[in-house]
Amino acid sequence: MSWGQHLLRLGHQARLLPLPFPLSLRLNSWGRRLLWRLLSSRSPQESFVPPPAFCRRLWGLSFRFPLFNAAGMFKYAEGYNWAYRQGAGAYLVGTTTSRPRSGLRRDGIRQPFMSYVRSRAALNALGLPNPGHAVVARILERLPRYPNFPVGASVALDPELPPQEALHLLLEGMRLYVAAGVDFIELNESCPNVPHDPAWNSSETRLRWIAEHFLSCRERSVPVIVKVSVDITPELLVALLELLLELGYDGLCIGNTSTAYEGLLPTIAVEERPDFVAFWRRIGGGVSGAPIADRRRHLVRFATQWLAQQRPKREFHIIAAGGILTPSDLSSALADGASLAEWYTGYIFAYAEHGERVYRWMASCLGASSYEGSATPLR
Repeated sequence: MSWGQHLLRLGHQARLLPLPFPLSLRLNSWGRRLLWRLLSSRSPQESFVPPPAFCRRLWGLSFRFPLFNAAGMFKYAEGYNWAYRQGAGAYLVGTTTSRPRSGLRRDGIRQPFMSYVRSRAALNALGLPNPGHAVVARILERLPRYPNFPVGASVALDPELPPQEALHLLLEGMRLYVAAGVDFIELNESCPNVPHDPAWNSSETRLRWIAEHFLSCRERSVPVIVKVSVDITPELLVALLELLLELGYDGLCIGNTSTAYEGLLPTIAVEERPDFVAFWRRIGGGVSGAPIADRRRHLVRFATQWLAQQRPKREFHIIAAGGILTPSDLSSALADGASLAEWYTGYIFAYAEHGERVYRWMASCLGASSYEGSATPLR
């Protein structure tokens, strides 16, 4: 067992103690930053190469495994070799903005975070900490590139800037990433931890502007995927899919964390509910992990069934994110129609149990027979 796994297990054991909420919140928030900094600064002692049968081909890119980190795990372009050597199918950096952000600070706590071990869940209000598009693009440009291991960048508007200025700076950032050689871009339209305008008209205006100024004049074919929250309604999901297909986007990631706190409360273990309620009432944040799995599952099925009926003329894929904790979660997400999956909270819990062999564990429990061949485009 690695020291990182030991440290994470100790943290989870501490969460089972009846600590006062303010102390527990401080320990969780500080421990998350420390653990991630230490883990992502090193490479695993052994490497795992997924069997070729797991490889899936989308947009002309080969993903050696159908699972990789969600946005938010590697905000500063750290952990690249760590992810590769463990066996991830790709590497996604960010989410980044045009200007550096230190993240949210509330009640003297930097980047509030709390895990709920019994519920296999987490609540975070990090506030998009990142060093900016330009800094991360320069780091990615210098990274070694590995076969069947695409590199992606998650990007978002600067929430405090005027909308038009923010759009122009976002466009500049996307072009920097293309010049740095990224293989795909994920447009984060769903962060619950920064102020933004959630109105459908605003989102449609942004997506149309980006399509006009980026999608229609891409120097090379870099797929652009839009990421939304699992809180999106089926009606809005249909409207969004129609818009994305009309404008030439390449996929949809379902989805980011949830702010449906009261609706998710029954999924939280009774012992953990006081801390859960205290967090979202005092801070807000987004719920991740097992509690949002059913929402993600329903929306992925709905989206893939709708797309199958529409028979798009160009390649378009659904990516599942949220509540991916075990091989069965990944298997069901792919069976529901997702071409790929992302994880973050699920990875943390899996790492506590399996350490640096976490992707090896996922692959060995999945079995490759169900994944032979490429992911087929929805047409």
